Amino acid sequence: MNVDAVEQQIEQAVADEGHSGRLRRALRDHARSHGRRVDESDLAGAVGFVVDYVRHVPVLMRDGLETARVAGLETEMSSVLEAAASYWAMAEDIIPDRLGLLGVLDDAYCSLTLIQGVSDRHEKETGRRLFSPDLEAANEAMRRLIGEPVASQLDMFVGSKFDTDPMIQMVRALTAVSRDGDGLRLPEDPGIWGGRPVDEVVRNHLGSVGLA
Repeated sequence: MNVDAVEQQIEQAVADEGHSGRLRRALRDHARSHGRRVDESDLAGAVGFVVDYVRHVPVLMRDGLETARVAGLETEMSSVLEAAASYWAMAEDIIPDRLGLLGVLDDAYCSLTLIQGVSDRHEKETGRRLFSPDLEAANEAMRRLIGEPVASQLDMFVGSKFDTDPMIQMVRALTAVSRDGDGLRLPEDPGIWGGRPVDEVVRNHLGSVGLA
């Protein structure tokens, strides 16, 4: 898994948004379709949220790999994160990557919903989240922005990865360590949103455009 390549793709998409404004226009259109009047400050906040959202992907992958390496579970964590990154490697994904930040939103959504699923299962088994922060509210907001039928197609892709026997075995191995010992000690927060509750960040940045 090449985390650097994922990060480079994200930064290229962020740069593209700076001159193309595709995501900004999509957010304005979404707001208008929901009867919202937005100004440039509202749109800048919403675009900034999406940038932060997609940047979580390489941050969480690096944190997960380093922590698992120290605990002797690098193989198990790599398998989980390979599944989370697999959509990025597809030559023809549902939203074309050439669309810049809009084009990597589906990739980030697939990665982060799968990571969320693994973390939720870990919490169910051990009482402790595997990854922080809890991205459920952010994932739901991005699902609304992506819209149907694309969102459901992406959910099916994630489900096809999450429910395979190798993935189930890898998650069991990770949870077994947490039940039987000190467990994995992933960083409490990657710092992108400063440790604030994610649902609060979603409301503050996306409420004005009708996504929260």
